Amino acid sequence: MDDVLVLWDIDGTLLNAGGVGRDLYDVVFSQLFGRSLSAYAPMAGRTDRAIILETLVLAGVDEPRRYVDPFIAGLGAHASSVRTAVEARGRALPGAAEVLAALASAHSLGSLASIGVGQTGLAGLASGPVGGGPRADGRAGTVDAPAGARVPVGVGSVAAGTAGTVLGASAGVPAPQGVPGRLRADGPSGADGGTGVADGFAAGGGVTAIRVHQSVLTGNIRSVAEMKLAALGLREGLDLCIGAYGDDHEDRTELVQVARRRAAAVHGRTPAAFDGTSTVVVGDTPLDILAALAADARAVGVATGTYPAAELTAAGAHAVLPDLTDTTVVLSALLDC
Repeated sequence: MDDVLVLWDIDGTLLNAGGVGRDLYDVVFSQLFGRSLSAYAPMAGRTDRAIILETLVLAGVDEPRRYVDPFIAGLGAHASSVRTAVEARGRALPGAAEVLAALASAHSLGSLASIGVGQTGLAGLASGPVGGGPRADGRAGTVDAPAGARVPVGVGSVAAGTAGTVLGASAGVPAPQGVPGRLRADGPSGADGGTGVADGFAAGGGVTAIRVHQSVLTGNIRSVAEMKLAALGLREGLDLCIGAYGDDHEDRTELVQVARRRAAAVHGRTPAAFDGTSTVVVGDTPLDILAALAADARAVGVATGTYPAAELTAAGAHAVLPDLTDTTVVLSALLDC
């Protein structure tokens, strides 16, 4: 079973904070220097450490680097007020809550149907509902997946309250080596949902089960990031302990490495577990895309911020989405299936 780390940018990708960030900078700068800000460094796609430093330079502060950490401390001191402001002025972007919930469900419940594998199926090839119940044609539920497909699974009940074992060894779509590639969920059914177990993938070769971990990669310091997400109901389903934040490093590319190390440590994986495209970075700016590519991660652009899809494509994104409203399309882009 493969591990995949999905790292979400926050502002412009999951939510619009309603301009709270600039207001917070004003408050902290005024407390530190007794005057108002007259200019702001560009914020989109950058880390708080980089934004603070440039803002202090623009403000004519002597020895600006010595004030970066005090400024970060000031942002953290006002984090609780951020939640109230975002609740009043911000909004979750369309589809964000649904996609986060779908990925969380795929990891913790093993629900194939919950991530779009069902009547339409992964890549449009599913042959019926997941589970032991009958399909439209009256046969036991099976799902056909294309050879080489990667399907999120975990432990728990499937969508229809039916539980079972996900197997990759019955007759179905053959892998290139001729190994069967059909997924079956044909265990015992019952109103209580029962328990499912992922099995058979390593030997089958036609499909690969994946374990999804999702967190954030954001320019916000952690306390502010958490308040923004909580304010708009987006906190659940994200493991913020394995994320990377604007107070961790000035360079956004380095944040990818920070998140990889944290995920490996928390989940008992080797340092190489999340190398390459086992890490997926999702963001709305070319800087998000460039950070992902510099770290050899998979880059997925979402054109919900200030940058159009064409600029995200030009930056080199592996996939670009207009928004997050189609959960199945989003998950296919994230998991490259």
